[in-house]
Amino acid sequence: MRAGYAMSDPLVLLGEVRTGLLPASVALPPQEAAELLALLPGQRVLMRERPLALAISPSAAVGVDCQLATVSRSDSRAVGTVASHATLVGGRVAQSSSSVRVVRAAESNRRPWSHYLTRVGTVELIHRLGDDTAAAVDLTEGFLEGSGATTLDLGSISERLLNQVRTDARLDRRPRLRTTATRLRWAARVAPPLEGAVRGRTLFAFRLEDESTRSVRIMVPTVRDLAGVQRFCEDVAVHDWLLTTLDAALGDAGRFGPHQDAVELLTPLLEQLVHLWMPGAHTPARLRELWTRLEADPGFTRQWTAQIGQLRDRLAVATLEALRAAKISTAEW
Repeated sequence: MRAGYAMSDPLVLLGEVRTGLLPASVALPPQEAAELLALLPGQRVLMRERPLALAISPSAAVGVDCQLATVSRSDSRAVGTVASHATLVGGRVAQSSSSVRVVRAAESNRRPWSHYLTRVGTVELIHRLGDDTAAAVDLTEGFLEGSGATTLDLGSISERLLNQVRTDARLDRRPRLRTTATRLRWAARVAPPLEGAVRGRTLFAFRLEDESTRSVRIMVPTVRDLAGVQRFCEDVAVHDWLLTTLDAALGDAGRFGPHQDAVELLTPLLEQLVHLWMPGAHTPARLRELWTRLEADPGFTRQWTAQIGQLRDRLAVATLEALRAAKISTAEW
């Protein structure tokens, strides 16, 4: 057991964020956003207007009794609840976010559901899995590298919630953009002491797994620092989705033939998404310095600025070609 570690402290936090465009022709105003995310009657939707509109639904509990993915493939039965909520950024980008705190069970037997329902977002690990540091690493790498259908599946929970929000009957389902959703899986834990002292810096790694999947590993200095990790990962997921969406649209525009117009494809990006780029705007202060590292490597804003420049250049070229074609047509007439 770690020095200063309490039985109620988590071994690790595990989460997944799904991000996609809300299928609506216009950005939802605050009142409509609040109504859309009022998923639990009687519970308040959290709203923020500055510097960018953000709405967060109340968290719902999903009961689970399953194995946790581990690298060691040890018995790792866990029982408890997953906390799942939805967010809406700028009235346009919808997210679903599911997470669990993995703690050691005080007893070796499964307890009544009433016990677990009082601890929303916590699962109790019944099997030992070695000391705390080894167990945290085992659970982190197992979740990010090898989770599957027979283990805790936060992805399906998040996907179901995102579909629930995006298929709401109040949406007009007439978006001007064609986009795909992305998923970001994350795991966070407290870093083991270095030479007996608490580490002074958060350790962080971001990786692209494939075209739509990303992973984040975080080690924070203290248990208190874990509180802001999920919100940070949701913020990263939004900006990664913006980069991915713009890159895909520019790729599609580049495949147009000489007589095709890219304006119809690219203009909605400029009108609807560009103003949403605000790295760190909704990240808790204790973790905001992680954005400084992301800006240095891989350079989120550098890539975004280059993409926006390319977008505007292509729109300018398309406009000039349209004017030239109109002039030639008029001259021939």
